[in-house]
Amino acid sequence: MLQDYFEDFILLVRNQAADDMGGTDESWQEGVTFRGGVTQVVGKEADISGLMALKTVPMLLHEWDVTLVQGDRIRRVRDGAEFRITGNSSDMRTPPVASTTYCQVPVERLVTAP
Repeated sequence: MLQDYFEDFILLVRNQAADDMGGTDESWQEGVTFRGGVTQVVGKEADISGLMALKTVPMLLHEWDVTLVQGDRIRRVRDGAEFRITGNSSDMRTPPVASTTYCQVPVERLVTAP
């Protein structure tokens, strides 16, 4: 079953506060926990520097009752990897009467230097 491959993720909530220099400080706090899995979807062939290559897009499959929107951030519990949501999960949601219900949304992995 698809849910057998799901693992725990945490939705991160963005907080902004004024700093001493007239700008804002941004921080992220942990929100709700949900289950999902990141996979690669093969897109199309792309011309990269004169050579043809397959372009893949990382996708998050997640529980049907969770709604993620573009700009949200999530953290995978297993390894702390953070991802930014680059679409809306409501655009790729199975019908409620489907035998297996889930949502799919494109993501990009965020890289943070130590």
